[in-house]
Parts: sequence; C-alpha cells; structure tokens
Amino acid sequence: MKDSPIQIGSIDLQDFEVPPSIRFGGRQRLAVHILSNGQRVVERLGPEDGDIVFEGKFSGPNAESRARLFDNMRLSGEVVPLTWASFRRTVVVKSFVASYQSPWWIPYRATCTVVYQSGTTPGLAPLVAALISTDLSSAGRSASGSGIDLSALQTSLSAPNALTTGTADQTQAALAVASTLGALNAGITRYSAQLSSQPQEIAATVNAAGSLASAVNTRCYVGRIGTNLTSSGN
Repeated sequence: MKDSPIQIGSIDLQDFEVPPSIRFGGRQRLAVHILSNGQRVVERLGPEDGDIVFEGKFSGPNAESRARLFDNMRLSGEVVPLTWASFRRTVVVKSFVASYQSPWWIPYRATCTVVYQSGTTPGLAPLVAALISTDLSSAGRSASGSGIDLSALQTSLSAPNALTTGTADQTQAALAVASTLGALNAGITRYSAQLSSQPQEIAATVNAAGSLASAVNTRCYVGRIGTNLTSSGN
C-alpha cells in the first residue's frame, strides 16, 4: 500500500500514515425459502458493505494537527470520499482511535461505514425474486390438485443465477417454465374433455372440475413467473 495514494475527506495520507493494508468487503443479503419438497429458493436481497478498517501512524512535526483533523471527521459525522488505487467509496468515519505516544508519533486505527460505492445500483432483482418466490409457493399449493409435477421448475428456479440475464441457469429456468406450461395446457385440455364426455358419474365430474380449476390456477402463477423471469436482468 505504500505506493498507492489514499485520500479520505481532505486528508491525503502520506509516509507512515499510509496503512499497510485496507480491510473491505461485505456480504450479499439472502432470504432462503425451503419448499415442501426440500428444494431451496434463494432470494438475493442486495449487497451489504462491511466497515472499511485501516491503520497507520501520524509522524513528524504535523502529527498532532493531522490526527486532530482526522478525528474531526469522526466528530462531525460528515459524509466524505475515501479513495485508494481504483476503489471509490463514500463513507462516514465510524471510529477513530489514536494512541498518543509523542508529539511526532501517533499510531491510529480508523473504521469507516460505507454510505455508497460507485458501480452498484439496487436494481429490480430483489423485487422480482420476491414476486417469483411468492408465485412459486402459490403454484405449488394449486398444483397439488392438478396432478402436475412442479419439482423441475422449483429446482431450476433455485439455481444461483436463475435471475441473471444471459446465464445458463436462467436459460434452464425459462425452459422449465415452458415445459411446465405445456404440461398444464395438456392437463387443461384433458380435464375439459372429461367434463364434456357423456355419460359421466358425478364423482368423476367433480374430480375433473377440481383438477381443471387447479390446473388453470397453476398456469396463471407459472405464466407470471415466466414473465417476471425475463424481466429480472441485473
């Protein structure tokens, strides 16, 4: 890090002030739904940045004034830019802890909370994922009376990149939607034919009517899943 200029707010870190390393990163927030067949639907809810942590040493005749200047950013809570190498963040200084050893030698440790980083946008993916998850659950309940197996669809939609445009996972999910819709349409045709056939026992008529209603409802949910799947690019 000695050769990489680092700036936080109005301070350009220099000499021993430059940290030997900078800790950054975070996590992806996830909501995991366990389906009745044991499969998982994973909703990606967006990134969450962890705190950025680094340390160094103020040295020389200006050590005290520069340490105070850094601490003033913590006191004010001002939103300031933090840049190093190719990294760009907007942060608030969450903590600044200095160890005063002499007027010309003051080690410090800083922790910054990320407000924003360039190149990231919330997008529609979390919302689309939530809609698909809800429709998949509803389709599963409806399909129980239609005789249509949704396990292949559930498996494909649980793939890590099912909602990412251009990936193999999304292609497989789209194929599973199309296959499921084909099976549902065939079932609707079959149940409709059973209802129109004469003569027919009352029990058979009731069963066919129930299966037809289940298949029609399931088709609505699966069709909407297909529509949302194609709009989930991120």
